[in-house]
Amino acid sequence: MIKKLYIKSNPSVKEKWLNLLMQEGIREESTLDETYGYYNDEDELIATASRYQNVIKCVAVDSTYQGGSLFNEIISHVMNQNVQEGFFKHYVYTKPGCKKGFEYLGFHEIESVDHTLVFMEKAITGFDVFIKNLESLNQNAPNTAAIVMNANPFTLGHQFLVEKAASESKYVYVFVLSEEMSAFKAAQRIELVRQGTAHLKNVKVLPTENYMVSSATFPSYFLKEDDDVTFVQARLDARVFAHHIAPALNITKRYVGSEPFSNATNIYNEALQEEFKGKLDLEIVNRIGNEESIISATKVRSLLAEENLDAVRHFVPETTFAFFISEEGRQVIAALKGA
Repeated sequence: MIKKLYIKSNPSVKEKWLNLLMQEGIREESTLDETYGYYNDEDELIATASRYQNVIKCVAVDSTYQGGSLFNEIISHVMNQNVQEGFFKHYVYTKPGCKKGFEYLGFHEIESVDHTLVFMEKAITGFDVFIKNLESLNQNAPNTAAIVMNANPFTLGHQFLVEKAASESKYVYVFVLSEEMSAFKAAQRIELVRQGTAHLKNVKVLPTENYMVSSATFPSYFLKEDDDVTFVQARLDARVFAHHIAPALNITKRYVGSEPFSNATNIYNEALQEEFKGKLDLEIVNRIGNEESIISATKVRSLLAEENLDAVRHFVPETTFAFFISEEGRQVIAALKGA
């Protein structure tokens, strides 16, 4: 029998869930919307799977019961829940050893990282359609560049990076992460980027949809303790980009911003550089500002939470500031204050 597991409110259930994950060599993942478990006739938890939005996570089947129908049943149940929540595309990051099980359920591989993970989806209009849509936007321009950003929110630092790329390239595609994990909605972030780059006629702003990785949806639960999650994430992102997205748009260079105070970002940039060798150029651009007033989205969010709009004004374009003083922007500020 499949039941919903209330792991946040029921310590006993959570303990059994954690034991099953540990038994199968899977780490706990904190970013989960719902978790389900399959119980046998002795009321023992023998299989589990979770979901965050339409990403399937924390899949484990007791080794005693592997090879039967439990895997199919628990994954099918989670996919049905996805559909009930309005999601008609399903994604999973899984171990290579689980790939065939997901293929049996209609999943297709998008990209993989050696013997560490496989990124898969099940969708009627999925990655192939995404790539074809990109191909239809191809400007066939030489010296085409790209930037991938969260823009949470869009700052003068982001604007500087785009302006630099635009001045050095024939055409620039700016991809804005589509995930919803912030007080700033994806639609708001992409609109702020579009407004803040409207003066650059050789720039096109696009959503990443589900195909460029972020830490919120990257399931580190199945990685070994000694694996560097950031490095693996960067390699997956780099491979999806270099093998699929860049060819679709004739992209030959990617710009990224440096992060003097974030070791994780430095690791990410190093991984991109390694994966791009022989395929794409990577330019790491130093952030504008100094140690006392470095421009970052994190700093802007902090100032907004303090309602220090006077200070915020020095870190964002006028288009972003205009949003903050709008009714919609005030709702975002209220959410940041309550976070």
